[in-house]
Amino acid sequence: MTEQQMEDLFHFYGHEDLYKRFKTPLYVTGLLDDSEAEHLEDFFDHFTLERSILFDEFRFWFRYFEVSKRGMDGTSPYCP
Repeated sequence: MTEQQMEDLFHFYGHEDLYKRFKTPLYVTGLLDDSEAEHLEDFFDHFTLERSILFDEFRFWFRYFEVSKRGMDGTSPYCP
């Protein structure tokens, strides 16, 4: 996912403040680099994020969500 897509989705879901705080850690860690925009949308649809959330907490819950979406055979609905 591109940086612009990330920014747009954070803004669309009302998390502008989080994006401002997480922009650099997202870039450095590459957390969303290999994710599709639909995956982040799905995450935002299912999780309520507090304004005070730390990046490490966000990363944990995002990874948790990623793993929970994988099938028993290790496949993901986000990867063909």
